[in-house]
Amino acid sequence: MQNVAAYAGVSIATVSKVMQGVSTVLPENVTKVQNAIEALGYRINPLGAELRRGRRNLVGLIVPTFDDPALARLVMALELEVERRGHVLFVGSSHGSEKREADIAGRMLDWRVGGIIVLPVKGQKSAAAMLLDDAAVPAVFVQARQAASQRDTVLAPPGFSADGVAAEAVQLLFLRIGTP
Repeated sequence: MQNVAAYAGVSIATVSKVMQGVSTVLPENVTKVQNAIEALGYRINPLGAELRRGRRNLVGLIVPTFDDPALARLVMALELEVERRGHVLFVGSSHGSEKREADIAGRMLDWRVGGIIVLPVKGQKSAAAMLLDDAAVPAVFVQARQAASQRDTVLAPPGFSADGVAAEAVQLLFLRIGTP
């Protein structure tokens, strides 16, 4: 941001305001900053904003496989729903392994995701489910049949609508995450 400010001949605060869309910046300064951003190829570093807010705009998704066309449609629908809320979807496949599912959940927690959607390999009694409970990270499970559980669950029976399941799962997750 310092390079953009120097190139545009304005303060860092002005650059920040332009990037946030604050309307009190003089139009000529907005133009200078926009030209500097384009000339320098500047890209916003979302980590800085996330550090200030104390949360990441990442949502994790763990799927059992990438081979199932119905799951592929669901992943695309989930991605659109998550992006609509200003977040990025971070996807991993367990390849049908409960151990790998737990490993991926752990890595997602390491990345400080804001929440996780899980299509579990073996239902909600998996190691990943227990790990998520201990971490107190918002999680939603998507599965074919209802399980006796206190966890947030969205049903995706055979022939489910990917858009409908995605909308319900993301809405449920964001009730716990909140909005950025």
